Amino acid sequence: MRFFKILFIILSMIVSIACSSKSADTEKKETNTAENILDYVQVDSPNSFAPLGIGITVAPPEHGQNGKYFIVNKNIAESTFDYMNNAYIYRASKDKEALLSLYGDYQNDTNKNFTENEYKISVEYNTTSINEKFTLWKVDDIYYALSAKTEDDKDLTNLSVLYINSIHWHKK
Repeated sequence: MRFFKILFIILSMIVSIACSSKSADTEKKETNTAENILDYVQVDSPNSFAPLGIGITVAPPEHGQNGKYFIVNKNIAESTFDYMNNAYIYRASKDKEALLSLYGDYQNDTNKNFTENEYKISVEYNTTSINEKFTLWKVDDIYYALSAKTEDDKDLTNLSVLYINSIHWHKK
């Protein structure tokens, strides 16, 4: 009889440890998911990006509407706005991998890559698995991405060139 009591206690302890271990794993996953959601911090203006080392060039274009500004994951400046009947997201970061991680699965369309004429900046043209298109370029040590879900990508590429030029205008 005593043998069964000891066996019961040992089995109870093993089951208890196994359950608490699973519970800790579940809590850890939920925490990570919550951290990703909480890493979007809305800020008042593009001037709030200065601590990231990113200047005011992340503002919406002159006729853009509904502009909002965020700091994502503490290292990405983001501006969302409407322009020419499309919703855009403009991002900038010194961390290319962090920036690209926001796009999930994507493919570079080498046929649509282009070079901006005035400053000779190479621009990558990419498409995500959810049919979002984005351009990516680098000026000095900052990576920039402009994205939209549009059928006609002419506005996306033209706006990308406008942003590249505005980066250089602000540097002068």
